[in-house]
Amino acid sequence: MVIRSTTGIRLLGRPSIYLLAAAVLPATVCTLLTWRYLPEWWRLSAFFWYSIPGNSFIPFPHEPAVIYAGTIYHPALVAVVGGLATTVASTMDHILFTRAFQHKTVAPIKDSRVSRIAVRLFSWQPWWTIFIFAITPIPFYPIRVISPMAGYSTVGYVSAVVVGRIPRYFVLALGGVWVSQLT
Repeated sequence: MVIRSTTGIRLLGRPSIYLLAAAVLPATVCTLLTWRYLPEWWRLSAFFWYSIPGNSFIPFPHEPAVIYAGTIYHPALVAVVGGLATTVASTMDHILFTRAFQHKTVAPIKDSRVSRIAVRLFSWQPWWTIFIFAITPIPFYPIRVISPMAGYSTVGYVSAVVVGRIPRYFVLALGGVWVSQLT
């Protein structure tokens, strides 16, 4: 829901604010818990905050950060913290691209032949498509665009990304454990 103000500036409606709050609240709680209960909390907190843009459309490589975090913390903890960061990043990405495709200058992209084919293929099994792209090293950027273009729900998108990324983070963090044992 988009609300128009008298100045012509678009404001976010309540559903978007609730989704943003649902993404930021776990981020804040995670930071406070790591600060309170973990030694060297700042490293895990830094990993969390770095992973948000790393899991977003901003091209930060997050795999080296996951491996490095695995040298310091238990792989399960790294996977959970990475999963929380993925929740925040995926929610923001989906909201951003959904809004972008509602804009009159970007909306015609959905009508191109390539976009229609991509949406048709994606719509066959959307949750599993997102999951496969999230758990494997296949580039994830097309899915970030196709999912909102297809009108796929934010909850479905975020759940598939998180369920796919957590095992991947765990395996990468195990690689960090392996690296730390070599040195």
